[in-house]
Amino acid sequence: MSKPFLLSNLIDLQDLDNEIFKLIDEKSKGESVNILKDLEKKYHTNNSLLIKKKDELKGYFEEKKILDKQIFENENKLKNILEKLQNPKLDAGELQNFNLQKSSVENNIIGLNVSIEKLNDLNAEELLNYSKVENSLEELKPNIIEYSKKIQSEWKDLDNNINELEIKKSNLLSTFPEDIVKFYDQLKHNGVEVIAAYKNEGQCGCCGVNLTSSELDKIFDSKYNQCPYCQGVVI
Repeated sequence: MSKPFLLSNLIDLQDLDNEIFKLIDEKSKGESVNILKDLEKKYHTNNSLLIKKKDELKGYFEEKKILDKQIFENENKLKNILEKLQNPKLDAGELQNFNLQKSSVENNIIGLNVSIEKLNDLNAEELLNYSKVENSLEELKPNIIEYSKKIQSEWKDLDNNINELEIKKSNLLSTFPEDIVKFYDQLKHNGVEVIAAYKNEGQCGCCGVNLTSSELDKIFDSKYNQCPYCQGVVI
C-alpha cells in the first residue's frame, strides 16, 4: 500500500526549484558575464561607428579601389615587359621599344602612387579616426574570446549542478500525484512567491499574515491548506 502524500513534500520541491533558480540566475549575473556584456556592448557601439565612418569615406574607398586596380594592372604590364627584355634575341628596335614601354609604365605607376598619396592627404583626418575605431575593435576581439571561454568553463560546473538538481526534482515529482503537480505549477504560474511553508504559531509561514482560529480551521479543512491571503500552502 502506497504512503499518503504529504503536503510538506511541496517544501522540498520548492527548495529544489529555488536552488535551481539561484544557479540559473548566477549564470546570468556572474562577474565574467557582466564583463563580457560590457565588452560586447563596446564592440557593437564601435562597430556601428565604424560602419558610419566607412559610409562617410565611401567616395574615398571607391576612388582608392580604382587607383589600386590601375596600379596592379600596370605592375603586371611592367613584369611582362621586364621578362621580354631578358630575351637575348631582341634586336635594337625591339629593345628600344620595350624600354620605352617600360619607362611609360613606370611613370604611370609613379603617377598613380602620387594620386593615392594626395587622396590620403585629403582624407587624412577621417582616415585616422577610422583607423582608431578599427583598431579598437581588433583590441576588443581577444578579450571577448577570452571571457567567452572563461564563462563556458564556469558554466560547466554550474550546469552540472543544475543537472543534478533537475534529476532530484524529477525523482521527487515522480512521487507526486498528478493533481498536486498541476496545482504546484499553477501556483508558480500565478506568481505565488512562497508556495509552501510551515505555520509559524498563528501566522501563515508563506506570507506572515496573522491568522484567526477560524481562518486556520478553514485552511486545514481545505484540500490544499491554502492561505486566503497569499494562496501559499500552510503546513
